Amino acid sequence: MANRGNPLRLWCFLFFPRYRYSSRFWLALLLLLLIVIVLYGIRRFSIVSVKPDTDRTRAVIVINFLLPMRQESLCSRLRIAPEIPKTGVICETEWLGPTTLVLRLQQQGEPQGQLLKFQIDRAPTIIPFISKSVTGKVRPPVPIRLMSKVLADKIPSRGPVPIVFNTPVNLHSLKRSVVLPIPGDLTPLRLSVDGKSFTDYSRWQYTPEKPFQNDTTYRIIIKAGLRSMGGSVLNGREEIAFTTARKPKVVSTNPRDGERKVHLYRTIEFVLDQEISSACVKVISLREGTSVPGNTEVKQGSVVFRPAYSFLPNTWYKAVLQAESAHLESLDKYKITFTTLDLGNKYWVDVKLGERHTATVYKGSKVVRRMPVSGGRPDSPTPLGCFYTQDRGHAFWSARFGEGATYWVRLVGQVLIHSVPKDHRWKTKEEEHAKLGLPASHGCIRMDEKDAKWFFENIPRGTMVIIHH
Repeated sequence: MANRGNPLRLWCFLFFPRYRYSSRFWLALLLLLLIVIVLYGIRRFSIVSVKPDTDRTRAVIVINFLLPMRQESLCSRLRIAPEIPKTGVICETEWLGPTTLVLRLQQQGEPQGQLLKFQIDRAPTIIPFISKSVTGKVRPPVPIRLMSKVLADKIPSRGPVPIVFNTPVNLHSLKRSVVLPIPGDLTPLRLSVDGKSFTDYSRWQYTPEKPFQNDTTYRIIIKAGLRSMGGSVLNGREEIAFTTARKPKVVSTNPRDGERKVHLYRTIEFVLDQEISSACVKVISLREGTSVPGNTEVKQGSVVFRPAYSFLPNTWYKAVLQAESAHLESLDKYKITFTTLDLGNKYWVDVKLGERHTATVYKGSKVVRRMPVSGGRPDSPTPLGCFYTQDRGHAFWSARFGEGATYWVRLVGQVLIHSVPKDHRWKTKEEEHAKLGLPASHGCIRMDEKDAKWFFENIPRGTMVIIHH
């Protein structure tokens, strides 16, 4: 019954009957347990301390392992993880004795003063089968310095304004120390390396609550006393000066605003006083209230709108430009109006050699007929521009190409509008007919035979034909 209150004595009483009443056994057992606990603690723990260094960009770490170690190089067992991924760190090791190791860590590149996490994995001791592992972290107390004292001009009016230090700074200390010209937000820069996100507390962005005035100089004041994350303090007052970007302006347009008798197919160009990064031009027919399809191209300081088809004759159009400069300044909507040539009730033809080749015949502003055609191949392109129909004939044969065609109408030189070519038996080449809508000719405009016959019989000499991409 005496063993009932002591679980250890009860366990020994049951399994080691010969030692039930031996006090020496209990002392030996307790001593063994004590040795195991001490060895485990010594194996598990080490004393790590950081020593000051004359070079404040370098971290000096002293590790006391508490057990005699094999004094060998630990480079293969040492891992260092800087705060910002892929930052280079140079490491030097020095043994001061069998139990004491000195690590000297020197970070490469900016920002200095990053938090450096280190780990020594299974360093061998002189005791067989016993090794030591150590982990720790250190941040060198790099003297704080403002890097962005004078910023380049052309800061966007909506921000952000970069504020850059040589070392990470404390968020709360920065907000207490900074004097902003306009209330706004201060946020550290978020970055990503190899898919891993991190925050760089040495680089900050100031975004104003309301936009700055354009083409105006502002100042940011950093008061003395700002603290870095490494504990250093900014001794003197610092100042950042920056100038905001100008708003882009339109210098000229082609056609001019209000211009009359504009050609039916032409690009619309806006020339601005600075480089443009993005733009959109919308052209609207004021007669029908519909948008004209087309593409907008940005070429440094100019914006060009290329319509997909010709404009309609005797029609007013409005072109509206929206653009943003390379400095992220938006242009206020800029618009021009113009009117096109008046062709009365005459025929005219729009030939588009785009993704699909088509010919559209108009009479005045009305579509009379739209047909698939084939223009020239890349090695024998159809000339672009404005042409007028000339002479015509019922058929021709080309010995050079070994083929002929019917219902030809001349545009310029040897460039004709004619039917799909025929072989020496005067049969339509079906493989060429299947290419209608695609580039296939030697430079002429090919049509289905019934369309070529209609064109031959209905389109008079001197009709305007506009060919474009």
